[in-house]
Amino acid sequence: MFWTRIAAVAFATLIIGSMSLAQDAKPEPAPDKTTEGDAKPSIDPNKAPEGKFKIVTVSEIKLKDEARSKELSLAAIFPEEAGKYPVILFSHSAGSSNDRSLTLPQYWAAHGFVVLVPNHADARQRRGGMNADQMFEQYDKDKDGKLSKEELPEQIQAFFETLDSDGDGFLTKEEMSSFGGRGRGGRGQQPEQPEKPKEEPNKPGEDDFDMLGDSLDSFIEDPAEPAQPQPGRGQGRGQGRGRGFAPAPLDAKIGIDRVADLKLILDNAKALIEAEPRLKDKLDLEKVGVAGHNAGAYTAELIGGASVNVEETVKAEDGTESKELKSQNLLDKRVKSILALSPAGADQGGLTKESFKTLALPMMTMTGSDDTTGEGQDAKWKKQPFELAQGGGKYHVYIEGASNWTFGGAQPRMGRGGQQQPANPSAEWVKTSSLMFWNATLKGDEEAKKWLQGDSLKEATEGKAIIERR
Repeated sequence: MFWTRIAAVAFATLIIGSMSLAQDAKPEPAPDKTTEGDAKPSIDPNKAPEGKFKIVTVSEIKLKDEARSKELSLAAIFPEEAGKYPVILFSHSAGSSNDRSLTLPQYWAAHGFVVLVPNHADARQRRGGMNADQMFEQYDKDKDGKLSKEELPEQIQAFFETLDSDGDGFLTKEEMSSFGGRGRGGRGQQPEQPEKPKEEPNKPGEDDFDMLGDSLDSFIEDPAEPAQPQPGRGQGRGQGRGRGFAPAPLDAKIGIDRVADLKLILDNAKALIEAEPRLKDKLDLEKVGVAGHNAGAYTAELIGGASVNVEETVKAEDGTESKELKSQNLLDKRVKSILALSPAGADQGGLTKESFKTLALPMMTMTGSDDTTGEGQDAKWKKQPFELAQGGGKYHVYIEGASNWTFGGAQPRMGRGGQQQPANPSAEWVKTSSLMFWNATLKGDEEAKKWLQGDSLKEATEGKAIIERR
């Protein structure tokens, strides 16, 4: 009887203790099912995640390049808080500039990145275009005060005779300046002024940047900008547009110069910090990414390892000269991943289908069904870098209905008449996808990696945006 009572007391004590432990225990959180079944995604691409960092934007930082006899201007966008952050170099479109291309850089910086945006030589320096002084600074390599046809890039060479008004085989600043004021009525002739149309609100996706008049920078416009017809203003680039010529193709030599700008920044971190002391201890140069839009995407492809054929002059023993294509690879091993927004495919700018076989870095490309150029290149062409590059770590975002403007990160504008343009959900998809790519490749974020491998984007957008992987 005694031992029976002892056993009963012990059993009761065990039951009461178990109940107490059960009451104190906290339930385990449900596993993250971002990519499983019908679970709601933890990151909703329809509303891009907001950054937690307060950012600083500094423009007009200067770096000297003695080898190229130039001074590079760049903008820096970075978190105000102390810390070491991955670095993203952003290459703007041809004919754009670093102060017109800050929407995405500012978004990324708010999520813990330092973003550096150089002003390339083909940048639009002011509304109305590149002036004659800027043209000579860029192209007059021998500093003789005049430009020969050979000194100019291919897209301007095609119009050399038009610019050379006195026919002496050289261009002066006066000839370049006088061309900047010409209209469509012929050499030195101003066109009749048409009746001013009634002002209308901008259409969704239409940017005032597309409405600039004739100027010198017309010759170096970005070939990947959209060609959308606008009522009363002619067709888009490559389809009339009132300028009388289609945009020129990408130029390998200009691409090489753009890559040199990016390498100059990476080579001169100390000078960069001296120019902007608040960057001290914030640059994690072990984690560098390069992004770009249009010609900037082409630049990212080149620094990421895509080989490029460049025409060079070869002199034989007898003194005769000939042109020869030579392949160059501009890969910078400091770059860990690249993001190409509306990228360039083969048969432009010295790129061939073989070029992409040397591109092994993690890469995300983005395009859309309406992302076309004046020369007929479409989304299929812009998918080539993804399809032809080495497999592993490659992502391709395709957005139905997205035009080239979707990927430019243009600041929201008020339409003519003061009307606000409607929000574009595609912009949220671009922000979210690019952020997940940077978080995965530069920060090693596991949630971002799962998101990229899953179908959250497709499900949240009802199939309007998808990610392919290889």
